[in-house]
Amino acid sequence: MKKIIAIDVGNSETTVGVGNSNEWIGYRFTTRKTITSDELLMMFKTIIDIEPIKENKVDGAIICSVVPQITNSVALATSKFISKEAIVVGPGIKTGLKVNIDNPKELGPDRIANSIGGYMKVKSPVIVVDLGTATTFDLVNEKKEYLGGAIAPGIKISLDALTSKTSSLKSVELETPKNVVGKNTYEAIQSGLILGHTSMIDSMIEKIILESGLKTKIFITGGLGKVIQPLLNLKSQYEENLTLDGLEEIYKLNN
Repeated sequence: MKKIIAIDVGNSETTVGVGNSNEWIGYRFTTRKTITSDELLMMFKTIIDIEPIKENKVDGAIICSVVPQITNSVALATSKFISKEAIVVGPGIKTGLKVNIDNPKELGPDRIANSIGGYMKVKSPVIVVDLGTATTFDLVNEKKEYLGGAIAPGIKISLDALTSKTSSLKSVELETPKNVVGKNTYEAIQSGLILGHTSMIDSMIEKIILESGLKTKIFITGGLGKVIQPLLNLKSQYEENLTLDGLEEIYKLNN
């Protein structure tokens, strides 16, 4: 299989994958909205080790970004890094996904990639839950049609809001608490954030399935997905690189 560079620029983190769906060599950076293309290029050259793929070279690159301020900088730096023009998911790019919502242009490129990544794994209806800055739910049917979704505040945003708007509540580690009923403030916050968010996801998925009438496979992805997925009551599968897998499929369609 061809090896590519797939980049997912999120509001909090930027994920870079080198390889393909068989194996991604992953890198994560904090997203800085003021970073220049030259700074990014230096970062790529310093941090990204392309030694494992030198024999076959990198075929190309694809980018999805929800931070428009730096999309062009990322594209320019990536194109210089591999000496080939990078594909940016957006208008005019083939995705193979029919978007059946009021305004298809509103759907973020990361959610398009997630939907495609999930669908391509099973070729049947899927719900994809991405636990990033926001927690997003996306629904795709058996015809590879995107039917809509939901957006909720992410766990880290909820924690930031809780600690910044109160005088006595402090930040906690985002780990699974030992008990639902906390014995102190620290445990109580952990329970509300982690177990409360888990309950919300379980309930939302149940409501989506009931409303759509679809028998779906459930995929969980995103930074905190590996913490939340084992706690869900519903049967689901954690896919760390689902967005990158979706980007690879879009890359293939456009080459």
